[in-house]
Amino acid sequence: MVRPTSAGRFPDARRILPLILLLSFLHPTSVMRAQDPGAIERKGKAEEEQEKEPPVMPVVEIPVSDSSYIIGPGDILAISIFGTEYYSFSVSVNSDGTIVIPKLGTVSVRSSTLRDVRDRIHTLLRQEVRRADIIISLARARQVKVTVAGAVRKPGIVILPATARVSEALAEAGGAVRDTTAMRNIRIRRTDGSEVGADLLRYMRIGDLEANPFVSGGDRIYFPPRDRLVGLFGAVGMEGLVDFVPGERLFDLIEACQGLRASAFRDSVEVVRFREDNVDTDRFFINLCGYPDDESVNILLHAGDHVFVRQRPQFQQHRLVLITGEVRHQGSYAIELGKTRLSELIRRAGGFTPEASLEEAVVIRKPPDTEKDAEFERLQKIPAADMREDEYEYFKARSREKVGMMVVNFKGLFLLGDSTQDIIMREGDLVEIPKEKNYIRIIGRVDNPGNVIYNEAWTYMEYINTVGGFGWRADDGDVRVVKARTGELVDASDEDDYQLEPGDTIWVPEVPKTQFWEVAFTALGVISQVAGIVGIIIAVSRVN
Repeated sequence: MVRPTSAGRFPDARRILPLILLLSFLHPTSVMRAQDPGAIERKGKAEEEQEKEPPVMPVVEIPVSDSSYIIGPGDILAISIFGTEYYSFSVSVNSDGTIVIPKLGTVSVRSSTLRDVRDRIHTLLRQEVRRADIIISLARARQVKVTVAGAVRKPGIVILPATARVSEALAEAGGAVRDTTAMRNIRIRRTDGSEVGADLLRYMRIGDLEANPFVSGGDRIYFPPRDRLVGLFGAVGMEGLVDFVPGERLFDLIEACQGLRASAFRDSVEVVRFREDNVDTDRFFINLCGYPDDESVNILLHAGDHVFVRQRPQFQQHRLVLITGEVRHQGSYAIELGKTRLSELIRRAGGFTPEASLEEAVVIRKPPDTEKDAEFERLQKIPAADMREDEYEYFKARSREKVGMMVVNFKGLFLLGDSTQDIIMREGDLVEIPKEKNYIRIIGRVDNPGNVIYNEAWTYMEYINTVGGFGWRADDGDVRVVKARTGELVDASDEDDYQLEPGDTIWVPEVPKTQFWEVAFTALGVISQVAGIVGIIIAVSRVN
């Protein structure tokens, strides 16, 4: 492209004037003459509305490269001449691959790049306009017809801008068919008989534009069905099965799968390959420590190869424990596997706050995903009424259980110095330190249910008496205590088996209501059974 210079003048005005007049006559709407600012301001609104708006340019992926874009029928070229005055006009490429420039004649541009056409027109115009600056550009790219065939949703002819790529042709043909379309061995046959390939997997994964070439008018693009595959698994950017490309090497496959991860164990990369019978397999190992510079291990791939890149065990794996609740510094803390203990973590967290409840503090350890209770899962699917007594008791116990809770006595460890409670922490453990409640909750059939300040010397009956004693229909023989820390339900009368602690709940249940008709029907049922038995005895005695 030639830029205007301060020397752009028209000493040969007598030679250029006929050319401009002829252009104006043949293309009256395409020639624009520069006007001074005053003339622009005097232009009427009606005249402005009658002016033709410039055509809308198609959206292009990147600026057109003049060295690679091939001019063809339908392209529109803009020619501008800069001098003491400014002139511009456009010419379109005819179906026979020529353009007509007034005064200069016909110029053949068939199968020529934009750069070649620009140089050719520039040379011809320079013979008529010696000292003006001349600019030739692609005003609008043409649209082309391309045939898309093979394993696509809507095979047939699609219309695309000449700046489109193979991926856009696939989109216009409805896209690929899942697990059917091969995205790597795509063939494009040009009108001149030449053939090029496309690999849309490389284009989509690593942005390789050369694997997604531009289309040309008359191209026939064939998407083959998926047939032969290779697999790359393990510590790579994107593992899985991909189409086999004849002649492809291991490094090309790794690149198409977005390379090796930092955690890849390169010393022993395993390759499993079919023998000639395509039934039995062999396996061998490759050292990729020199990847990607060591070409000696860049083996040629075969159809059906599976490559396994193992991951280094525990590579950059942070082992963290989360502490929440009443500590001075909540958050995650790193541990040393097999060494860090609970007391050390609490010290690093700044210790407990004055409101911490050590009675209710717990350590939750997530069980392994493989740990399952088949019996509990079975009982969850059975209505409670259909369970046997032992099944129901087991179901209740498991339902109340806090999954993963470790048996740790925080008071014994931190107040009494019992080191047997100082457990070794594991990755993923959760330490919960709730706020101290300092009360006992009384619920159920009492006169005034609510919370009562904890008194270490009181029994459960003294707490019940504090809230007004038992209420109407209270089942005073079946009072229960719910332990705050474990959720365990114990009989309140068995005071030797437990100790009331802050946060515990005393529950006074209600005596079940008995309906008269239920009792009557039950009694009638028993009487009828007894009468039946008596009748059988009498009948047997008479026979005898």
